Amino acid sequence: MMPPAAAMDFSGKIVLVTGASGGLGAGIARVFAQAGARLALHYKDNRGKAETLRLSLPSPERHLSVQADGCDESSVGRCWEEIARMAGGETFAVLVNNAGIYPSGTLLDTDAAAWRAVIDANLTSTHLFTRGAAALMTSGGAIVNIASVEGTRPVIGHAHYSAAKAAVIQYTRAAAIELAARGIRVNAVSPGLIQREGLERAWPSGYRRYIKATPLGRTGLPEEVGFACLFLASPAASWITGANLPVDGGVSVVSPQDPLTPA
Repeated sequence: MMPPAAAMDFSGKIVLVTGASGGLGAGIARVFAQAGARLALHYKDNRGKAETLRLSLPSPERHLSVQADGCDESSVGRCWEEIARMAGGETFAVLVNNAGIYPSGTLLDTDAAAWRAVIDANLTSTHLFTRGAAALMTSGGAIVNIASVEGTRPVIGHAHYSAAKAAVIQYTRAAAIELAARGIRVNAVSPGLIQREGLERAWPSGYRRYIKATPLGRTGLPEEVGFACLFLASPAASWITGANLPVDGGVSVVSPQDPLTPA
C-alpha cells in the first residue's frame, strides 16, 4: 500500500487548471503546486492574473500560462498542443475543469444568447477540455470537474447556471463510465459559497442568511476546494470515480428557511 504522503505527492506530474486566473482556480492551482505538481494555468482573457499567479508559485519557471476560449474547439486544441510540448517526458496526470461564468438573471429575462453563454462557459468547455485530456492521458489519469451545490439546489436568478452545473454532474458520471477503460477517473466537486474579495459588501443580506444556514457557520476558502480536488486526483482516491463531493460547509444537507438569491 502506498504511504499517505506519497499518495499526495504530484512531483513529475503536470496538472491543467482551467479558469486559473480567477480566485477559485488560483486556490486550486496553489494546492497542487504545493504538492509538487507542474501547473498549466489556463486563462481566457486575463493573462495578467494568470502570470501573477504563476510567478507566485514555487519555482515559477516550471509552470506555464496557457490561453484558450473554452467554448471554441480550435482554441482548446491549440491549448492542448502547448501543454503537450510542455510535458516533454513528464506525465500529464490531472485536469481540473474549473472555468465558468456566474451571471445572475431571472428566467424570463434570460434570452437564448444569455442562456447559451452560460451553458457553453460551464458545460461545453468542460467537454472540450475533457476530450483533450483523455487523448494525452495515455497512462491513465484523473479529471475533476468543478460543479456547484446549485447543481442540486437551484437558487433564484440562476436557472441557467443551475442547469449547467446539474449537467456537469451528470456529464461527470457519463464520462466516468466511458473513460474507465482508459484508466481515467472522473469526479466532481460541488462547492458552496466561496469567499472572495468584496463578497460581503456586494451581497450583505444574502451573505448573512447563507452563513446562518451553513452548519459550519462560514464561507469556504478556495484552497479548501483545492484540497478536495487534490484528494480526488490522487492515488488515495484510486477506487473513486463518478462521484460528486460537496464542499459546502454542510449547507446542502439542511433545509434553508428562505430561498437564497445569487451573489
